[in-house]
Amino acid sequence: MTSPNTIEARGLGRDYGVTRALEGLDLSVEAGSLVGILGPNGAGKTTALLMLATLLRPTRGSARVMGCDLISEASAIRRRLGLVFQEATIDGLLTVEENLRFAGRLAGLDGYSVKHAVNEVVQRIGLGPLRQRRASQLSGGWRRLTDIARATLHRPALLLLDEPTVGLDPEHRERMWSVLDAERRERGITVLFSTHYMAEAESADRVLLLSKGAVVEEGAPADLQRGVGVAVAEFEGPAGAAIEAALVREQLAATSMRTERGWRVGVREPQRVAQLVAEAPGGVTRFLLREATLEDVYFLRTR
Repeated sequence: MTSPNTIEARGLGRDYGVTRALEGLDLSVEAGSLVGILGPNGAGKTTALLMLATLLRPTRGSARVMGCDLISEASAIRRRLGLVFQEATIDGLLTVEENLRFAGRLAGLDGYSVKHAVNEVVQRIGLGPLRQRRASQLSGGWRRLTDIARATLHRPALLLLDEPTVGLDPEHRERMWSVLDAERRERGITVLFSTHYMAEAESADRVLLLSKGAVVEEGAPADLQRGVGVAVAEFEGPAGAAIEAALVREQLAATSMRTERGWRVGVREPQRVAQLVAEAPGGVTRFLLREATLEDVYFLRTR
């Protein structure tokens, strides 16, 4: 039976000589969903995306992408795929419109279809005032948005984005995610992206946390954050160890982690924690009570 999921990968892994870049990825991505692969540089994020894009042959494992086998039906996958690399891939010597026309012809669109698709994507992403400008004259943010336009020009069913917001200012980052939200809402496109900005993935339907080529945690962001605690208490100072021990003893600590300067404790009852810290003998130089984040989840699973 064919899976309704856009991506089904089992044990997908890749070695570079004796270096194991990706251990064995099990991944199911539902059609129309937004899924993030999180982790620092070198975690295996790019390797995973390049394999799913059919640009890198797996060392082990298997996958079906949009119902097609990753190895034997790579051409069929590529026709329905949009891909954005870490670095901009548009030609700096060509104008925005020329880049998009070239991408359309590579995607197999005929002359009329290319013209219509270019006009539509330029309007959708807001590239109208820049369409005759050389790509080399664009800011980094607009180069990235032109990359998004190129990747979505042929109306793909699946969009793979590798670190899409690295180096972008808040305005262009917001515009990019707004474009992608509209693509999902209006056309049901599936989006799989990688990032090392943990906060950026909190609006995803699901996330996978990678560390040293292995998945250390996965699930819905809200569920993962609840696993840390109702809130997170950060504190530093001479009384830090005693406070942490008291939180554990009184069963107020859901999770606990030593940091370079103090403690980060996921707590069950924030009000009681604040009182305990205020009454702690020995002194606290810093105290912060905040909501749990995906960064907390990541550090807990990798330290």
